[in-house]
Amino acid sequence: MEKKSFKAGEIVLKEKSICKHITFLVYGKARSYFINHEGQEFTWSLHFNDKDSKFENYFLLDYNSFLSKSPTHLTIEVIEDIEVIMLSYENLQNFMATSLKIATLNNRMSEIAYQNVHNRAFSLLTLTAKERYLQLLKEEPYLLNKFKHYLIASYLGIAPQSLSRLRNEIVKS
Repeated sequence: MEKKSFKAGEIVLKEKSICKHITFLVYGKARSYFINHEGQEFTWSLHFNDKDSKFENYFLLDYNSFLSKSPTHLTIEVIEDIEVIMLSYENLQNFMATSLKIATLNNRMSEIAYQNVHNRAFSLLTLTAKERYLQLLKEEPYLLNKFKHYLIASYLGIAPQSLSRLRNEIVKS
């Protein structure tokens, strides 16, 4: 495993490259995003490590690219200086070959990664902007205090102005 630091603004993983490491976030903030066919930027995930973090917040990686060794569609950008621990695909394979506990942990991580991607995609494809915002308020309200308004809007798949309108609408109701 390798310990590494990145400064705000640096890119940990660039679109069209291959994700070669599972990267565990020790501290700081980052985001993964993609650019759609119209050139719009969408935040796929927000990464941080504190008392509010869920499993998916701790890891900076495109698991599909990591497993398949195919180019990623994501870019991972550092928002606030970070420190990470990186584990290469080859080292993970070696660990799993020698430890049943590591292999079991990796299997569980794969299950959770699949569930997270499924839930994220399902939410973006089936819920309205208002429903996604209400879901965020219910399940992850702390994100509103951790990340800038435009990143929250991007995470919800809407323009910052639309988020402002939604917030005003909900406050009035």
